[in-house]
Amino acid sequence: LYVAATRARDLLVVPAVGDGRQDGWLAGLSPVVYPAESRPETRTPRGCPAFGTDTVLVRPADVPRPPASVAPGLHRPEAGQHRVVWWDPGALRLDVQESVGLAQHKLLTADESGARSEAGIRRHDAWQATRARVRAAAGLASLRVVTATEQAAVATFEAAADVTVETVAPDGPRPHGKRFGTLVHAVLAAVDLDAGPKEVARVAALEGRLLGASTEETSAATATVTRALTHPLVRRAARAGSCRRETPVAIRLDDGVLVEGVVDAAFLENGVWTVIDFKTDVEIAGRLDEYRRQIALYAAAIARATGTRSRAVLLQI
Repeated sequence: LYVAATRARDLLVVPAVGDGRQDGWLAGLSPVVYPAESRPETRTPRGCPAFGTDTVLVRPADVPRPPASVAPGLHRPEAGQHRVVWWDPGALRLDVQESVGLAQHKLLTADESGARSEAGIRRHDAWQATRARVRAAAGLASLRVVTATEQAAVATFEAAADVTVETVAPDGPRPHGKRFGTLVHAVLAAVDLDAGPKEVARVAALEGRLLGASTEETSAATATVTRALTHPLVRRAARAGSCRRETPVAIRLDDGVLVEGVVDAAFLENGVWTVIDFKTDVEIAGRLDEYRRQIALYAAAIARATGTRSRAVLLQI
């Protein structure tokens, strides 16, 4: 009702009871629908059919018409400057079957021969078969993606033989484990490569809080990174001017597998990319071949992406 009343431009049709006002959801419209007097201004409004004398279609025989019953015709309502036409329901075609449109009517028409039904069944079966094929094809992976760590653990890679291994000797026992390794890598990714011990300690303290590292782990990470920054390879990276750290790379292998990984550090020097993978393992020998394959994949990805030569270095720190 609200939408109809607020959006009607020229005409608003509402139901009403001619014999008197009724309480209900339309009661709010009574002042602008019911006239002050039941006598209309005209019984033949323009554009309307000929009206009778009553706005009530059926009234019990023993119930007389109330004197205030609204007569059909054009009326002035109690409120507003508009006019209201009260219709004679006898002039309307009532109880007409609702039309649902030609297309819907055809659907409901009996198919005596069964031809349309059979054709519809065949089309539906064909649609189901096509849908099943499409779903099966969509369920197949068009690309197999693995991490460099996963690939290095299960497959060989010829370039791994060219990987160089260098070491920064520790100054004594220190913590180890996944969290400590993550902390060292986080500090190496964020700290200035020319930073001194104080700056390294500040970055280590911040990263340590983020990781929930212990004081011992944070102190050991500070010492480890400080020593790593003095290694000739890292000093060359600092001087190179083009050093990338924690850089995502990807390479598609000959068998179609897409290998993804994150390079710890890579710098361009004399037209050659040197790729560094930091390792904090206490003992690296048991996984050395796997680590070689991992960084070799990184170096190959960079070489293919840049069109330049690359070399890979494992730096145990």
